[in-house]
Amino acid sequence: MKRRPVREPHPSEEWDEEQWERFLQRADARAAKFQELLETLVDHPEGDRIIAQEMGWNIKSLSCAEEGACLQCDRRADCEAYEMMLLSDNRERAEEDPDADDLTACFDELEEVPAYTLSRSFAEEVCAFLRSRAAARIDDEDVRSALLGSMTTPAQIAGGHGIGYDGDAINGNIANCKRARRNLAACSEALHQLDLRGLVDAADIARLRARAQEVDRAIGLWIDSLRRRA
Repeated sequence: MKRRPVREPHPSEEWDEEQWERFLQRADARAAKFQELLETLVDHPEGDRIIAQEMGWNIKSLSCAEEGACLQCDRRADCEAYEMMLLSDNRERAEEDPDADDLTACFDELEEVPAYTLSRSFAEEVCAFLRSRAAARIDDEDVRSALLGSMTTPAQIAGGHGIGYDGDAINGNIANCKRARRNLAACSEALHQLDLRGLVDAADIARLRARAQEVDRAIGLWIDSLRRRA
């Protein structure tokens, strides 16, 4: 799989898997802080400015949110917001960009990764299963854990792919995939708890947990292949 990484978030020195793991944990903490601020300040008239200040962002960079700014920006290939625009259903704007093909191809390549396609299919299956069970309420902690774990698994494999395959970026890729396995395990455990509580059919849970094991094996094989490249 040959492509240039979307961005290079790592410093000049090489990071191993554990250093990447710590970096990703800090990123999680920042994301949680942003979510909390967003929920608290959603109706505040100066919410954007306060959030930017609290997050330590350059307030001038908020001008990037202006309509059409992405297509004129020479740093769009390194911009996470622009990547998310390309992933959205509104791709016609991105098609105006002559460089968009490189970025959209990054995500199209994920279809070649069995660990991603299997985990995405599993997430869809878990979501459909829980939605169809009236007893499995969305405000139930185990239901939320099962949903979150299943959906986060393919997202983290995709995140690893976005980090890249060159240099020590591959260690970041691996670290993300290891996190995907942990979230998959959390999903499987939450499904098991729903079974123990008698909220869902035991045969259905057994089937889903067997699928989770299949996905886990695929992620393990993907990690092994990445380590051979390192």
